[in-house]
Amino acid sequence: MSTVGDKDGMFFEQKNFEGGPWLIKGGGRYNFYSNGLRSIKVGKLCKIKAWDNFGTMKSYTPGEYPDITYDLRDIKLVQALDVDCDYSVDIKFNHKINGIPADDAVEIASGANYTSVQIPQLNPPDAEIVCQVSIRETAWPGQTVANGSIYFKYDSSNNTISYRKTEGWPNNCEIVQDDVTGFTITLNSI
Repeated sequence: MSTVGDKDGMFFEQKNFEGGPWLIKGGGRYNFYSNGLRSIKVGKLCKIKAWDNFGTMKSYTPGEYPDITYDLRDIKLVQALDVDCDYSVDIKFNHKINGIPADDAVEIASGANYTSVQIPQLNPPDAEIVCQVSIRETAWPGQTVANGSIYFKYDSSNNTISYRKTEGWPNNCEIVQDDVTGFTITLNSI
């Protein structure tokens, strides 16, 4: 039988922890396109949030769940969080600059997977989180080409994250919300 680490989760294709398994590493975001996940184990320092294709979210605290067949029909998105975090903002970067290879443009490889930023429990729970975005050239002297702030806010009534740009957001960048927790920041020019 498969064991799960303290900060991880593990999904199985069948009830009672059979089939699979798929390891969900702590601090990660995973996209699934399967209606065949039927059981889950959650490590003692982890919390799993899963969304289905219809936007329904289910949270799993540490423990074993031998039958999740009727919780979510078609699991689409999964986050593995530290047990003391409420949610995660998932960000990826992109660019639209001719002549620059995608993987050379930014430190977090452009067009790569999402990077999760876990947010601890807030007081009040609907407080905004400010995110400072600073994009620099990788070649010497590392000139800053975009710099500004954006505000994220978690809505516990529908388990979604929204954003608010201010006048400080750089004109040469755009942000697009990809799904309930995912955002893509694109550098359009230098």
